[in-house]
Amino acid sequence: MPMIGVPAAARRLGVSPGRVRQRISDGSLPAEWVGRQWVIDERDLAPLTDLPGPGRPLSERSAWALIALSSALANENADGPAVRWIAALPALDRSRARKRLRNLLADHQAASDEGHAAESAAALRSLVGNRARRVLLRASPRDLDDVRDDDRIVRAGLSDPKAGIASGDLVEGYAAGRDLSGIVEDYLLDSVDRDEGANVVLHVVADDDLADRALALRRSEPMVHLLLAADLAEHGRPRERARAVGLVADLARMLDIAPTSVGEPVRD
Repeated sequence: MPMIGVPAAARRLGVSPGRVRQRISDGSLPAEWVGRQWVIDERDLAPLTDLPGPGRPLSERSAWALIALSSALANENADGPAVRWIAALPALDRSRARKRLRNLLADHQAASDEGHAAESAAALRSLVGNRARRVLLRASPRDLDDVRDDDRIVRAGLSDPKAGIASGDLVEGYAAGRDLSGIVEDYLLDSVDRDEGANVVLHVVADDDLADRALALRRSEPMVHLLLAADLAEHGRPRERARAVGLVADLARMLDIAPTSVGEPVRD
């Protein structure tokens, strides 16, 4: 009988160790206490691998619903785009978004408390990775200021002053898919394969309606913790990852989400 520990089970499921311990606690994952740790039969993981837990990618629309909900709850903007976005969702989608947000924040708190910040950042990156296509580009250094000020691009990630990380030699932002080719042609941008070669990072939202709402959300809300955290987590470097983890922790404190059992994840 192949037995594995909690960290290995978490990696197999694509979730945080805290989520595995939560499943053990609520009885949805059989485990035995051996020595000073829980051990799990690998075969018991099979029924769980197809369930979209908090570390598994959401669809583009579900990812943005989660981000909009987090902003609506955190910002005191009663008539802002985030509130209108959530109000327009069907009741079932609102309920799903609320459960996902609570699961995400509780898992993050538990992972951070246990010293698994890197896993928490990776889970966030995976969960909302479908919100936009991340396009890496290279511009002439003399064009960077013009790219940064282009109205078709909404500054985000390292170009957001609230990130608190200097990035004068890089432009990062959101753009609608319909505008991508025009931006590339206007500034003669070259496509690159790696972050190290890019000085322009665009998060491209393909669906026109979704892009309009996403860009309006980013422009209008004073701070979208979850979105900025996701942008920074995608850079993968320790400084950006630490800032991403801190932003999610700030959001959890604002919404008073504790690292406790918050119920089962729901299907996308």
